[in-house]
Amino acid sequence: MSKQLLDGELSGQQTVFFRAGHLRVPPTMPEALQRCGYLFDSSFTAPDVLTNFPYSLPLGLSFEEDSDILEFPVTFEDEQAPRLDLRVPIMLDVIRANAENQAINLILIHTNEATYKLKAEEDLLNQLPEAVIATDVLSFANFWRAREHVKWTIRSDQTGSGIRLKVTTIEPIEGLTFEFRRHLKSVDGGAAIAENRHQMVMPPLKAGESLTLDISYSY
Repeated sequence: MSKQLLDGELSGQQTVFFRAGHLRVPPTMPEALQRCGYLFDSSFTAPDVLTNFPYSLPLGLSFEEDSDILEFPVTFEDEQAPRLDLRVPIMLDVIRANAENQAINLILIHTNEATYKLKAEEDLLNQLPEAVIATDVLSFANFWRAREHVKWTIRSDQTGSGIRLKVTTIEPIEGLTFEFRRHLKSVDGGAAIAENRHQMVMPPLKAGESLTLDISYSY
């Protein structure tokens, strides 16, 4: 069913995610998705595009111009042999490896079987490595799109022991994180320093909001 039919028949529905059947895509697909109002796509697999990170889907599938569509490559899918429930240990190994680069993992499960596929999903979620969280793809896609549109500037303070960071958003975002090489001593503006003291988590920001923070380093 097309985006127009879904959005027209279901009250409050706004279809923004697309996946091509059988993961087959023509070169004209990115432009077609853009013209139809889609925002996100998952028609490619991570092994095909050699990345687990989202990226702007290029128009014409070439290298000349990017579309407004963000591509989220599929890391695991349920049609590959062996059966999904038999691949849980292998998938966990991949997730651990991706966690070292802070890369995401996207799993595609068709809702045509409620026994071994459901068990595989439950086993995977129950054995996720520490600090790896699970979320739905649309929530993460909206976060990544907002992250892509964040603008920020940074400059040293007069003492040289810290910096002043200015962040401006276009879309609302929560959980935006900055990483630093040096240990952080203090931050203001409602931000929080992570336990490793190398990362700072911004407070929730509204669309069009600007926030300036003073950040000091530990010696």
